[in-house]
Amino acid sequence: MDVRTASDRKKRYLEARSANRCAQCGETIFLPEWSEYLERHRVRHLWECDACGYKFETLVSFREAEAVLVP
Repeated sequence: MDVRTASDRKKRYLEARSANRCAQCGETIFLPEWSEYLERHRVRHLWECDACGYKFETLVSFREAEAVLVP
């Protein structure tokens, strides 16, 4: 029987959200080499694997924030 706790799920979720895996060797990459703000809602990251030297880019696009009315 495989027992998993909420803390196990949270740990796996945080690991998946806070790091990228190298597409070539599978090593964890925690931080990008650099980030470039392209527009108000777009950011490009350059990643480089310390283990094998593989480089790749990711593009993050954020939705426009909705206006919030505070009474």
